[in-house]
Amino acid sequence: MLYNKDNPQWQLNQEQYLSSEERDRIVDEYNELCRSMLRTDVRDMNAKFYGVKETGTPEEQEKKRKKALFGIIAAMLIFSSLVLSLILKQLVIFGYVACAVFLFAGISIAVTGKGEVVEATSRALINRVMGICIALGALSILLLIIFRNHMGQAEFFIMLGVVAFGFSGLALIVISILKALSGKILYTQEAEATCTGYVRYVSRESGEHQGHMFTFIHTSPLFSYTFRGIPYEAVWDEFTVKADSDISLGQSVTIRIDPRHPENIKSPATTHPGAIGFQIFMAVLCLGVAVGMGIYVSTGAAAGMTVETEWNPIVEKINGGTSDNRTEITDEMMDSDYAKRAGISSAWYYEEGVIDEVKYTADGKSYDFTDKTFNGVLFQDGTDPEPGKAMLLFYTVNESEVQYGTGYKHVFMTGDPDKFVYTGTHTAYIPD
Repeated sequence: MLYNKDNPQWQLNQEQYLSSEERDRIVDEYNELCRSMLRTDVRDMNAKFYGVKETGTPEEQEKKRKKALFGIIAAMLIFSSLVLSLILKQLVIFGYVACAVFLFAGISIAVTGKGEVVEATSRALINRVMGICIALGALSILLLIIFRNHMGQAEFFIMLGVVAFGFSGLALIVISILKALSGKILYTQEAEATCTGYVRYVSRESGEHQGHMFTFIHTSPLFSYTFRGIPYEAVWDEFTVKADSDISLGQSVTIRIDPRHPENIKSPATTHPGAIGFQIFMAVLCLGVAVGMGIYVSTGAAAGMTVETEWNPIVEKINGGTSDNRTEITDEMMDSDYAKRAGISSAWYYEEGVIDEVKYTADGKSYDFTDKTFNGVLFQDGTDPEPGKAMLLFYTVNESEVQYGTGYKHVFMTGDPDKFVYTGTHTAYIPD
C-alpha cells in the first residue's frame, strides 16, 4: 500500500534492527498518541489517529457521510429491537431485525469489498468472502427463525450454534486459502525495488496476561520502485508482526505487485504456511463443533431438552409484575418430543386435573383424578403425588370408550403447575 506520511501511527526510521531503547521509545510515543487523541475532538479522532484525510469530490464525501449515517441507523435499529423484544417478551422481533441488518451489511461488503476504509487488493477479496459468509449466516438464521415451530427450543438454539460455528469455519478455510494463493493469483507482476527505510506501528492485543496488555510492533520495509514508468513508494499490504526487518537498508529485492493497483505489494511472509496454520486449526475446530452439534440435533438427542429464559424475571420487573420462573411447555415441545416419544399420531388435548387417590399395589404405584373421565397414571420413585394436588394433564381420547363415561381420557404426560406452565393452544376434549 502507498506510504501515508500523514498517518501519525506510522514511524519511519533507517534502523533494520531495533534496540530495546528504540522499542520502548516507539511504544511510549504510541501511548502518548492515544492519550492525545482522547483530548481532541471526537468527530476528528478516527481521522487523525489513522491519518485519513477527506479526499474526493464533494459528492464522494457526501456518500461517505451517508454510509456512516446508515451504520448508525442500523446499530440503533438493532438496539431498539432488543429493548422492544425484552419488553414484549418476543425475542423474534430482535431476531428478524438483526438478521435483516446483517444480511444487508453482508451483501454490501460482498459487492464493494470494502470495510471501514479503502483496503488493499488481498484484503478486499477477503472482505468479499467475509461479506458472503455474513449474508449467508444471517439468511440461515432468518430461515431458522421462520421455521422455528418445527423444532424444540433446545434444538433451535443448538442449530443457531451450528450456523455460527459452521460459517466461521468455512470462512476461515477460504480466507486461509486466499492468503496462501493471493501472492500468485492477485499479485501477478514482479518489479525490482530498493529498501529506503522501515515503517513501524504499535498494536495492542485485547486480551490481558497477568494484568498487562500484549504489545506488538509491526514492521514493513519502505520500498522505492518504478512500474510502467511511474515511481512508487510503498509498504507491504500486510505488515509483519515483529520489530526487526529481514531486508537490509539499500538492498534491492524482487517484489510482487497487483498490476491493477501497482501501489499494492505483497510480503512473502504472509503467504508462508506457518502464517495460516493457526487459522486452519481454528477452522477445523469450528467445523468439528458444528458437525457434532448438527449430529446431536439430527439424532433427536436434543428433543427432550428445555431452555430456561433467564431474562424473563427482569422483564417482569420492568413491566411491574412478579417474575415467573416456571418452565414453559409449548405446542412445539409437545409435538416434537413428548407426543412423538409416546407414539401419538392422533390429536391430543390439555386441561388441569386434581389428584383424588394415591394407590400402592403389587403392580405398582398410581393415582386417580377426581374427574373419572381420566384413566389412572403410574408414577415413579422420587415423585410425591398427594391427594388434592392439581396437575397439568396432556392426553388423548379413545372415541370408542367415550360411551362408557369413564377412563376414556388417556394421559401420556403430566406436569407440576408449580414448576411448569403450558403456553400452547390445545384445550380440553368436548364430546360430540
